[in-house]
Amino acid sequence: MLASLGVGYVLSSSSNLVTQTGSLLLLGLFGLQCWRMQREQWTKQRALSPNTLPATAEPPSKAHTLSSQVLQACGGAVVVSDGLDRIVMVNPAFLAMTGLSPSEVVGHSAELLGMAPLRDSHLNGVRASLEAGLRWSGESTQTCADGQQIDTCLAVTALRNEAGQITQHIRTFNDITALKQQQRVLAEQARHDSLTGLPNRRAFGERLQQAMSRARRQPQSLAVLYVDLDGFKSVNDQHGHAVGDQLLVEVGRRLDACVRLTDCVCRLSGDEFTVILEGAGHPDEVQRIGNRILERLSLPHQLDGQAVVVTPSIGGTLFIVGDNASTLCQRADETMYEAKRAGKARFILNLHQMVVPRTQVI
Repeated sequence: MLASLGVGYVLSSSSNLVTQTGSLLLLGLFGLQCWRMQREQWTKQRALSPNTLPATAEPPSKAHTLSSQVLQACGGAVVVSDGLDRIVMVNPAFLAMTGLSPSEVVGHSAELLGMAPLRDSHLNGVRASLEAGLRWSGESTQTCADGQQIDTCLAVTALRNEAGQITQHIRTFNDITALKQQQRVLAEQARHDSLTGLPNRRAFGERLQQAMSRARRQPQSLAVLYVDLDGFKSVNDQHGHAVGDQLLVEVGRRLDACVRLTDCVCRLSGDEFTVILEGAGHPDEVQRIGNRILERLSLPHQLDGQAVVVTPSIGGTLFIVGDNASTLCQRADETMYEAKRAGKARFILNLHQMVVPRTQVI
């Protein structure tokens, strides 16, 4: 460039034809040499294989396109919001999961779109995790366009600028509604007897605690009955265990039919059942229900083409302020054995706190 400037100056300042001609030749030779040098540089660049170029030589637009393709193809729902938790981007999986359209999402508050706010009151520990620069993950719910709520496995990540301020939130969702429903079914099955379908011992303990809490808050008559079948072992010995199982199922049905919907019939184990009576109102009402159970269970059972007769021994007790579940159940259990010692096939209601030491009677 300096040479060109010098030649241009000479041409413009000299009127000598020889001088001008020499300057033009010099300028032409200089341009030819520059062209040769550039051609050698191009040849060297073409000789390099594309695979030998460093990773940083890849055009930024290609990486951006790849990221966009990954986001679009991702099977999990992805939502990107700004520092104020307003949606700036979602992927097709989120739109398919919620039934929302892009215009209904972008620019709107994440909370107003049914997402759990990024506060500890809604997602336990989320704020502390994000402030520590960690990703938060846990379970949450998402409200869809039709108002249905689905269970999701949620992960939240925060992006920050150079000043450490949060600029974006990234949520990734996976629909686990079917899994949670299966867990609820299994949990419910774990609280029910597989033979009779009645609540089992575990469920009995939970429901008794709940009934006692209600009885303490609202004075009412709470009673617990223990029911044991007299001579059930002889039924198994004489007719077989299959008939014995049918008998237990039928006993459970009759017990359930003797009480109200608010009451609870449970099978503890073997041929032992319990009944929780809430709000019976008066000991006379508990006595009436106990006598009805005694009468219904003493009727013949038609099982496998033959009549099977068993009788129950029933012991009942009323909840007394200061009782815990253990003392209440112990009193009812001991009263049931008192009915067996008194000759079986009877109902005894214990109106006192004292219990009789148990003596095993079959």
